[in-house]
Amino acid sequence: MEPTCIAVSSLKVLMALVTSLINVQTPEDLQSPSQLHDGDQYDFVIVGAGSAGCVLANRLSEIPQWSVLLLEAGGEEPFLADVPGFLGFTWGTRVDWRYEGVPGVICGGVPCPITRGKGLGGSSSINAMLYIRGNKMDYDYWARTGNTDWDFEHVLQYFKKSENNLDPDIRGDTEYHGVDGYLNVGRFPYQNEDVNHLVEALREIGYAEVDCNGKQQSGFMIAQATQKNSIRQSTNRAFLEPILKRRPNLKVVTNVRVTKILIHPQSVAAYGVEYVLEGNRHVAGSIFATKEVIVSGGAVNSPQLLMLSGVGPKEVLQPLGIPVMKDLKVGENLQDHASTPGVFFTREKHKTSQLSDILMDFLKYSEPKKEGLWASTGVNQLIAYINTKYANKSIDHPDVMGFFIHLNPKEGNEIDKVVFFPTVLRPKSRGKIIINSTDPFSSPLIYQNYFSELDDIKIHIDACNIAKQLAETSALKNAGYVLNTTFLPTENDFKTGKNPLWRDPEFSTLFSNFHLCGTCKMGPYSDRNAVVDPALRVHGVARLRVIDASVMPYIVSGNLNAPTVMIAEKGADIIKRHWRHL
Repeated sequence: MEPTCIAVSSLKVLMALVTSLINVQTPEDLQSPSQLHDGDQYDFVIVGAGSAGCVLANRLSEIPQWSVLLLEAGGEEPFLADVPGFLGFTWGTRVDWRYEGVPGVICGGVPCPITRGKGLGGSSSINAMLYIRGNKMDYDYWARTGNTDWDFEHVLQYFKKSENNLDPDIRGDTEYHGVDGYLNVGRFPYQNEDVNHLVEALREIGYAEVDCNGKQQSGFMIAQATQKNSIRQSTNRAFLEPILKRRPNLKVVTNVRVTKILIHPQSVAAYGVEYVLEGNRHVAGSIFATKEVIVSGGAVNSPQLLMLSGVGPKEVLQPLGIPVMKDLKVGENLQDHASTPGVFFTREKHKTSQLSDILMDFLKYSEPKKEGLWASTGVNQLIAYINTKYANKSIDHPDVMGFFIHLNPKEGNEIDKVVFFPTVLRPKSRGKIIINSTDPFSSPLIYQNYFSELDDIKIHIDACNIAKQLAETSALKNAGYVLNTTFLPTENDFKTGKNPLWRDPEFSTLFSNFHLCGTCKMGPYSDRNAVVDPALRVHGVARLRVIDASVMPYIVSGNLNAPTVMIAEKGADIIKRHWRHL
């Protein structure tokens, strides 16, 4: 059996080395972004070079008459983040905002870690790279709730526009997939041994292999990822790097923190932004936008910036002395895909990986084909869309997505763990984000409120029964997998947080998929909770849009990177039509 994880002592050394290299940043980068000058003027100023911002910068700069400025608080994307096998090594480094949730019942009463990408590519540079669009019914519901032209028929063209699918068995389905977009999508060339056994087990309990981004979602698939030749394809790598040196009308400036959107108090129209250098707050200035300011900071940073600028709930802004430009429900409607580490399979290792194995993995990945363990993330390689007893099985709208996460064994322990990680796809629970300081460098308060609704708890508990079914299959029994249900979550656990596994540091990152969204809700003017309209314009504030995952009115049934890219693609076309360039 080929080892699927690295010995703990060797892993610690490797992680320390990779982390130190990722954290390297020159003082010059932080002190003096040479391309930015106080008083500069551009047609469009985009705040945030993440999953949406990089796409917008590409698409808007296609119009040569338009000048586009992309501002990013973080730095360059480290090349080590390109290696799929280093997933997680970037978390907690300079490319992570390192947010934490307000302590609650979930996460054992301690702050839940919230990983958010900081730097070019944003979260697309540190995520698990899964390419999942969600369910077509999700977008149809967006449209039914007043978001005209956001139904699946309209958004599908934008998924296809960005996509360059590399897998022959999928790229031929041109009804659902694109083959000439900027974003490369395909399966990892390496899957660990768990995947093969789990595939057979899922077949045994009645699930079929499907393309979850195609005609049918219910079933399972070997995950597709935003990668090419085992190299991460963040939106920075996919959308910015190919065009940056070829378009003089696009300027990208890193290590600059936008602290405020400039809004005329009389006309209530945005006309620019204020900024400071990330490494030197004494260097500050203003940049002016002749057409629009576009906020693409993500589900945490976008509402924070809006509130700092006077756009948000007056009950939050007035106590801080922030003049209220527009009273909107900014920061409300926070949604995420959450889970708990309740059940896992164990299996005795046949071989313990040594330093020599790490060196061999390095050599395999260094080869032109980039093969071996480092050529995939090692987690979430298999996706299962499943139905609990609460799902409407008459329609193709599964209520749970199951991941299988391989954990490295603790030191001195030669038992592998494969965690079954069921995720309630459309949770009813809602959190919120508020600011409690006017300091833009102060983290906002993030109330996640996971499993605050009983329906979410019931679906999650029933989803754990899928693991019990899998444990009874010959595929897993014959391969030596044993299900541990000692920590199976109960309704009482969600009230007390006293499940022992929830307090185990080994499982500390297994409560969230980091799919935060919804904090600048899209909706018509009649929706009192909406922050932006279906054209992504902030209600009541002219020349200001928000374009990122924060605008999602309802979370989609899957990972958020692909939908966020879609939102940016569609948003760019909306802007072009508005200014008559489409």
